[in-house]
Amino acid sequence: MHVIVTDVEILRLHYAEMLKAWRERFIARRAEAAALYDERFCRMWEFYLAGPEAGFRYGGLMVFQIQLAKRIDSVPLTRD
Repeated sequence: MHVIVTDVEILRLHYAEMLKAWRERFIARRAEAAALYDERFCRMWEFYLAGPEAGFRYGGLMVFQIQLAKRIDSVPLTRD
């Protein structure tokens, strides 16, 4: 099968912001999570969200979104 790369986007700060928002929402409802699970779980989950956020902001982590197509004319010339 012949495949053409039609777009590549680097999602670095986008992921940092997403993880920050998830962490903030978790912290806002942390007491509910602690009641369902326990403090150990809450600390682990906060660390799980904060670590990658820092990596995407300062440590060079990034996600590549690669768009592939079977035909060169199957997608618009620009993202807009």
